[in-house]
Amino acid sequence: MNNIKIIMLVLLFCISIRAEAQTEYENSDELYWQLSLGAFWVDMTLPKLKGADSNLGGVSILADARIEYKNFYFRVNSGDFFGGADIGYQVWNDDQQGVDIIYGNYQLGFSQNGYFDDDDPVPELKGIKERHQDQSFGLSYYRSIGQYNAAVELVYDTFGDSGGWVIHAEATRNFELRNWDVWFNFGANYYSGKFIDYFYGVDVDEQSTHLPPYEINGAVSIFAQTQANYPIAVDWVFSAGGSVLVGSANVTKSPLIGSRFATAVFAGVKYVF
Repeated sequence: MNNIKIIMLVLLFCISIRAEAQTEYENSDELYWQLSLGAFWVDMTLPKLKGADSNLGGVSILADARIEYKNFYFRVNSGDFFGGADIGYQVWNDDQQGVDIIYGNYQLGFSQNGYFDDDDPVPELKGIKERHQDQSFGLSYYRSIGQYNAAVELVYDTFGDSGGWVIHAEATRNFELRNWDVWFNFGANYYSGKFIDYFYGVDVDEQSTHLPPYEINGAVSIFAQTQANYPIAVDWVFSAGGSVLVGSANVTKSPLIGSRFATAVFAGVKYVF
């Protein structure tokens, strides 16, 4: 959800140069873009923080965006809640495989208010320091494997506070089912000890009667996502999908965490520019 502000800025930028931009990709130095924007009903449950509200439901603005200029790109999929990087620079590509420099966020931040700053402090989390969302840079290797596009990302929290790294691996397939365009994505993450301990560990200076010190030496998660699009009119598309993520059991041993599951279900209508 933190990408929405970025998407809106990109939208304003794209509209302003629409007359000059390419609408079909060509291997040139000109700007290429695709964009769809819609209103969706979203019901999302984040990994539960003890005592805090971990549900996000209601109407949200979601976007699909693909913007490319020379070797730089910005890509967002409205059904991708647990995927990898959105921003990158293509270093090498031979049509079957390639290597990019990438930037992305792999873990949501929270504080003693929980995930949402507008909420009141939660007694079970009182006294913890704010965990800021990671700001990770790294490399992505990707290639085509049969009908799937596979990618492995190795990133380091360069501008964040964790001092840790993440390995993100995923595979994606797009196919048609009658009149539906279907997107299917699945993968796994490995979080280094420093990375995951920054979020779910409890430091000595945070301990209290209800928060004993706790250290996590590493964690994994697996996820699967799907989205189906159905054209209902010229430039209008109905879209629906769901995502699920399951973290490793050791995460729930943290005194901060009550669940290792995250889910998202959504449905709505979007306009294709």
